[in-house]
Amino acid sequence: MKFRCFTWNTAKRLKYTSDQVHFIEEISPDIVALQEIIMSSDKKFKELLKNNYPYIISSFDLVEDKSVLSKKRMFGEIIASKFPLEVQDPKNIDVPWKERVLSAKVIFKNHKINFYTTHIPPGSQNGWIKIETLEGIYNHLVNTKESLNILCGDFNAPKDEDSLRGLITFAQRINKKGDLKIPLNFRKGDGNRWDEGERNIFLELEKCGMKDSFRSLYSYKIKDFSWQFKRKDKILKRRFDHFFASNKFRVLTAKYLHNEKKLSDHSPMLVEYEI
Repeated sequence: MKFRCFTWNTAKRLKYTSDQVHFIEEISPDIVALQEIIMSSDKKFKELLKNNYPYIISSFDLVEDKSVLSKKRMFGEIIASKFPLEVQDPKNIDVPWKERVLSAKVIFKNHKINFYTTHIPPGSQNGWIKIETLEGIYNHLVNTKESLNILCGDFNAPKDEDSLRGLITFAQRINKKGDLKIPLNFRKGDGNRWDEGERNIFLELEKCGMKDSFRSLYSYKIKDFSWQFKRKDKILKRRFDHFFASNKFRVLTAKYLHNEKKLSDHSPMLVEYEI
């Protein structure tokens, strides 16, 4: 039994919502996860997606006090599915901003899949909230490791991936000798904790039977990206958007869909699984 999953940071570009939905419809994945939704785009996405995705949930719908959804907390998530969904209580996962993690049980054939999507707050703007969010998600997945779990979204990590050094976190620095070092104090906190917070999701989850779907197919010699930006005359590329899945799923394909239309500053990711 095969199914395809899609994740995309929509970059809060309200004027491109219709084009973004058209792009999704052309690909026609079975489960769609969208991040960086804002209140004004939430209603429009639901309306446009409902013809092909009868089951839709939004993290905004689960927020009791909507007044908190402003400034740094303006973003939410959507899960749209061709299969029935059972929304899960956001309080099940211990993270600072509950609207940044959306979870549902997907009813697929005779299986119930725990499907999670998240938009991890960037550390450059939100400090340790990034690590507290990663820690909360990691701890929850460790405690539910016997379940069929799929996690996706924009993680604002890692800093880099290297064929020699492997995963490089934002807490790591390369010294003059070319060695990776972690400062004791990083962003007014423990550098090792920051490094561990990022590293756990990408490497330690694998010990619990849940692996980075892209890396399950490709070695570190294969590089790709989902987000890029220009700093002075240099273009930096990061692989920030990911799928992680229980090893009970077989990853058939995992690819980033780079497009020229500038619908978002992120490239969506499409993964096909078999169970």
